[in-house]
Amino acid sequence: MKLAYINQQTDLDLLAGNLWDGRGEGCRQQVVISIRRGRIAAVRPQDMAVTEKDARQINLAGLTVLPGLIDAHVHLALDGLDFQASLARWQDPPAREAALARALRASLEHGLVAIRDGSDREGLNLLAREWVRTGKYPGPRVVATGMAVTKKGKYGSFLGPGTTDQASIKELIAGLVNRGVDQVKVVVSGLVTFHRYGEVGSLEFDAAELATAVKAAHAAGRPVMAHVNSAAGVDRALAAGVDSIEHGYFLTTAQLETMAARGTYWVPTVAAIANRLSATVKKFYPEREKEIIQRTRESQQEMIARAYQLGVKLVVGTDAGAPGVYHGESYVDELLYWHRAGVPAAAILRAATVTAAAALGLDGELGQVKPGYRPCLIAVRGNPLEDLKVLAKPEMVFIDF
Repeated sequence: MKLAYINQQTDLDLLAGNLWDGRGEGCRQQVVISIRRGRIAAVRPQDMAVTEKDARQINLAGLTVLPGLIDAHVHLALDGLDFQASLARWQDPPAREAALARALRASLEHGLVAIRDGSDREGLNLLAREWVRTGKYPGPRVVATGMAVTKKGKYGSFLGPGTTDQASIKELIAGLVNRGVDQVKVVVSGLVTFHRYGEVGSLEFDAAELATAVKAAHAAGRPVMAHVNSAAGVDRALAAGVDSIEHGYFLTTAQLETMAARGTYWVPTVAAIANRLSATVKKFYPEREKEIIQRTRESQQEMIARAYQLGVKLVVGTDAGAPGVYHGESYVDELLYWHRAGVPAAAILRAATVTAAAALGLDGELGQVKPGYRPCLIAVRGNPLEDLKVLAKPEMVFIDF
């Protein structure tokens, strides 16, 4: 993979063999993408493009150019290998910095130009965001949530300090806003368990508390991403007005219809469950639990297909940092789970680019190859509309921050 940096002085013409622009059902052939002063200025057929003597050219014949990919749910402070070792590193500044830098680099090398971090108790994702902004470490743009809003004594102590009542919820969100978080993460329910199919940890907040959290975040101009599983949890999250449902295992068709009508985003994170059956992780689960994991994965895939048919705003997120889900590397796993569920490749790519950009508050900047947009692009060998696996190893990644 070759990494190309673009700045505000860059004048560059990319001669693309094929282009998927983030919207269409197919690719355009023999296209010139003109970048002027660090922004996409024009997208034209090569035989109509005007060559400027001061603009450098990069020949990408034989490659397909498309918008850089976006992972809408990661945990940079976890590595997907060893949860306890990751937590221990948080108290070792040099070790945690090295681990975060590795996660950022791996994400970028696999074609991710933006990621949304789903929180950690130390707010390390805020540090990672600044390191990328200042150029200390290469990485995708980080949309940061800092620490999550969790209920003290419930699931999620590694994500946030825990709140006890409406006053402490408001206090935590005010503090996060003061630290400049981009979005607010709220933990509505516990995890999916593998003891019995469909079993989920208890709800964290009552309806009034959750409404308080969402109202406080929205008043500060911050969207709310809600970690939630179970039909009861999704009902509560939707009633409170969250902006995105994260995970959403065991939601219902009626809830998908509500989400489609409201424009609520859904980030299904199939890999967070399915990758527990990967070669490196499945040895930790007894056979009965493996059966439940497989059944849960199949159920989630079925609901993703239904969500696509209903017009829900689907967004790709991996939950990278969860067991068996690795930063950057596991991204194509998520895409393939969707494809095996019956979602067309073009729809999956839109969920990975233009819709994901909107969910992260980056619409108008990322997610399309279009004049005025930032030239955060990837070039791959092959056509991802025909084979999503070609996205696993980009030939080039163009990044402008």
